[in-house]
Amino acid sequence: MENSKAGRNQVFDLLRLFFATLVLLAHSSEFIDGNRSRELFSRLTHSDMSAGALGVDGFFLLSGFLIVQSWQRDPEFFNFLRKRVLRIVPGYLVAVLLSTLVVGLLAPGVPGFFRGLGRHFLWGICFLSYPQTPPAFAGTHFALVNGALWTISYEFRCYLLVAFLGVLGLLQRTWLWLMLTIMFAAAMVNLPALEKYSWHGFHKNLIFGGLTDECRFVFIFLVGGCFYLFRDRIRFHPALLCVAVLAIVATAVRAPRHFEMSMVIFGSYLLFYIGHASSRWGPARRKFPDISYGVYLYGWPVLGLGIWYLHPPPLLLFAISVPVCFSLGWLSWHYVERPMLTLKRRATAPLPPS
Repeated sequence: MENSKAGRNQVFDLLRLFFATLVLLAHSSEFIDGNRSRELFSRLTHSDMSAGALGVDGFFLLSGFLIVQSWQRDPEFFNFLRKRVLRIVPGYLVAVLLSTLVVGLLAPGVPGFFRGLGRHFLWGICFLSYPQTPPAFAGTHFALVNGALWTISYEFRCYLLVAFLGVLGLLQRTWLWLMLTIMFAAAMVNLPALEKYSWHGFHKNLIFGGLTDECRFVFIFLVGGCFYLFRDRIRFHPALLCVAVLAIVATAVRAPRHFEMSMVIFGSYLLFYIGHASSRWGPARRKFPDISYGVYLYGWPVLGLGIWYLHPPPLLLFAISVPVCFSLGWLSWHYVERPMLTLKRRATAPLPPS
């Protein structure tokens, strides 16, 4: 499953793009209705999990695998942190500024939209949260300029967790990572009970995130990391793949409340089964731009503006947004993300995988 020395795993890039597209698909109906009554994945599985949640979970699984891999290949704190910042912060900053500017000009929710930008807006940027702006898209169900960016801060905190464990030398003790995964799995089972212990306040949520969401994302990230740390012990076999698929189906039918956890545990096997199979094909001859991050960054404002001006049904909104977001993702990759990634490169090393 490891990326070849010649470059990153192209199948992982395609999977990330698939997950970003799932987020677009889910939001296309949720933005119009304000609920999941027409969201395809939740209706299909009869669960409270949407295609958007599935896409975000897939991002965190792949991130756990790749970030632990990155630390193991270059276990130096400041170099690791520099690479992580260069990978996500420039694209995030450009997306925040463009989203705020374009939406503020084209679909402000209140007069004097830009005069309402204050210290909360700056604090949100400092902690990689979604833009804290006056309301936009008046009359719609979601007044945020770019609400999808809320997951970026959770992912960065997962990076810091890897760095913390790595500096202490604990990543060499794979049993500890497994124990942490089991602990957070137990927290996932009892997420409703954790809500009464959640902290409140703007600054607490910016710094630490919501308690239930933090447990959820850390657990998913840890599962992805397990597939890297235990890569020599995990066996990928068609029979085991069938068992994983059956377990997912059974959970959807009998225990829809725990469907997301089943998708993370058993669906991750399917995900990395694909990555394992792709490693046998050898490195791809043609390198495709990794536009998935940009697609995710710009999906929210594109959908919001589409509803604001066109009022289309969900599937038409999705069909319109995909080429627009793919184009913005291509621009983000070539003119923001990739130029920053070149700064990660050492004199004798190829471009890192993430």
